[in-house]
Amino acid sequence: MRNALIPLIAAVLLFITGVFILNLQLWYSARTDRLEGARYAVNSINNILDEASHATRLAVGIAVKGCDTEGQFQLGTEAALQPHLRTILIVKDGEIWCSSLPGNRGLLARIPKMSASRLFLAPAEDAANEQPFMVYQTRFAASRVLVTISDQHIREALNAPLEGIIYRLRVGNNVIGLSGDITALNINTLPSGQVDSKTYPFSIIYTQPPLFSLLRLVSQGPGILIFILFISCATAFALVKYLNKNATPAETLRRAITNGEIVPFYQPVVNGREGTLCGVEVLARWKHPRSGYIPPALFIPLAEKSDLIIPLTQSLMRQVVTHMNVIAHRLPEGFHIGINVSAAHIASPDFVAECLKFKHSFNHPALNLVIEVTEREPLDVDEDLVQRLNTLHENGFVIALDDFGTGYSGLSYLQDLHIDYIKIDQSFVARVNAEQDSTRILDCVLDLARKLSLSIVAEGVETKEQLDYLNQNNITFLQGYYFYKPVNFQDLIKILLSKPKVKVAVNDPTTPKDDTHDVVC
Repeated sequence: MRNALIPLIAAVLLFITGVFILNLQLWYSARTDRLEGARYAVNSINNILDEASHATRLAVGIAVKGCDTEGQFQLGTEAALQPHLRTILIVKDGEIWCSSLPGNRGLLARIPKMSASRLFLAPAEDAANEQPFMVYQTRFAASRVLVTISDQHIREALNAPLEGIIYRLRVGNNVIGLSGDITALNINTLPSGQVDSKTYPFSIIYTQPPLFSLLRLVSQGPGILIFILFISCATAFALVKYLNKNATPAETLRRAITNGEIVPFYQPVVNGREGTLCGVEVLARWKHPRSGYIPPALFIPLAEKSDLIIPLTQSLMRQVVTHMNVIAHRLPEGFHIGINVSAAHIASPDFVAECLKFKHSFNHPALNLVIEVTEREPLDVDEDLVQRLNTLHENGFVIALDDFGTGYSGLSYLQDLHIDYIKIDQSFVARVNAEQDSTRILDCVLDLARKLSLSIVAEGVETKEQLDYLNQNNITFLQGYYFYKPVNFQDLIKILLSKPKVKVAVNDPTTPKDDTHDVVC
């Protein structure tokens, strides 16, 4: 889990960092572009007002000499030669005294009110064509010179070639944009960007770009975004390879359990006399993505030493329930399912609850569930352990001692625990051959089981001699390669389909147990 989480976190952090840096660069570039656009607009309007300043000096000279025909001609010529000026007016006593237009006309609906500033914006109502305009004003003596500038020239200066950016001209507290009339500036929503003219009393205002914009990232940096994503994925892949290369065996096994690579195989248990199937033992196999199936002898001891045996068993239980519920209609009553549990699992506080949940998860109501206690680890037999096993007995579970005689204190377990049957390890069965003395140890084990009224299952049956010996000793329930190898779920379905009728031996708890009525079927 940790080895999978670290590459994921690293990839996400790398991607976020790359996106953050890209976004910061695009944001800074957008700010720079908007600033340069505002400066360009300031320079353009400065040039227009330079024309108005030059025309004003001419008008002042005419006002001093007197407004005759020559003076009007000079004003008209100046207005015509300067590309951005509309009219040049000399106003005395609130009336147009001299104009650049013939007849001293001004194209004004009314003379704009006196302003203390050299520059002000006049609304559309002050113009004959009902369009706003800008006025460059110069006062001298009792007169003043008004140079009007059309809104069209102002808007052309504001129309910078930058997509999505709106510039506005601010003079005092009045503002004009790319369209509409003069408006008052709202002091509660002051613009975030402003460039002041160093020559004339006006500013260009605009909004700054947002610090983060997904649209800006997608529209301006799609290639870099894809590259950042590629680098992040490549980094995660490299980390996975590195961590897996240096992972401990326990970490590799933990990851295999999490990824569902530990899968159940099923070892059929048969009636040796009739060859009928009466149950299965659940065995673990590691379905390695590169090495194929790995037998349990190579990883179960590691699981027990690294405290992974419990999650491994829990994973097997969930998979067995899923499998058996799929074929519930093919399973006869009394069909037994045996699953191995370790001493550490039995000692865990949730063991009984897990077993009961395991039982209640099956759709088939009459399965015999067998808890096979392994002897690879010693059991701490105390009142609590006995009580747990008794609780399982009361709920219909059968308790078996697996690999009898090969582990810790098998005989003491028979004395202290309520064991229903023993499973004779294949190492004893393998001794059976044609020689007369080959069965001495196994004879002793069978004799002990008879005296303790224990039922028996023999494991590892591989030859006809072994089968005959076990049948002669009334050991009915057998498993081994002579009958079936451990198979995966798909092959178990084929076995069930090939033998749809499974004979069930009834176990009457009121009669003494003998070797012809084993508890499993």
